[in-house]
Amino acid sequence: MATFKQDASHHAFRNAAQDFQAFQGALVQSTAMKDFDFSGKNVAILSIDQDSASLLAAVCDQAAQVAVFQIHPHFVLPKTERFMQKLIQHPLVIKNRRLFNNRIKSLLALRFLEDQVKDTWLKHLLMPNTAIQHKVFLKSDHYYASLQRANCTLVTWPIVKVHSHGIQAINGHIYPCDVIVYHGEA
Repeated sequence: MATFKQDASHHAFRNAAQDFQAFQGALVQSTAMKDFDFSGKNVAILSIDQDSASLLAAVCDQAAQVAVFQIHPHFVLPKTERFMQKLIQHPLVIKNRRLFNNRIKSLLALRFLEDQVKDTWLKHLLMPNTAIQHKVFLKSDHYYASLQRANCTLVTWPIVKVHSHGIQAINGHIYPCDVIVYHGEA
């Protein structure tokens, strides 16, 4: 049975192994996503890490429906130079190129979010806390585009229960799923 890493970016379950015993679908570790066939399945991604962020577009291409559970958004930077060059043209970055540290990377990530997400409410939900000291920076060119696809839903409600074929959020809605992608140890 899988154990699930619990930190500020993950959903807190009192006893994760016990909570997931009722689930009758497949449990897939985020590091094994690239080898799994999501064709026609309802997928729940619990928390985002580098693997799930970079492979979200591929999962959305295959899956019928994807629910991304994310309580605390991360900073997302573009992976390719094409997007990075566009962001570097921002006046704040040009002025402070030699100070390319977490502050500048944070500004680049916020600029990337601004550039990629047009919906104001979705942008608000994806806005990371710039005041935190230990920032997590993920790299993906298509993460934000994938979250805006018709078959992908961003869920910002905490999880209260895992059912045999779904995950119930605190708002009472049950998100059907055949596969749960998690970040943790096996």
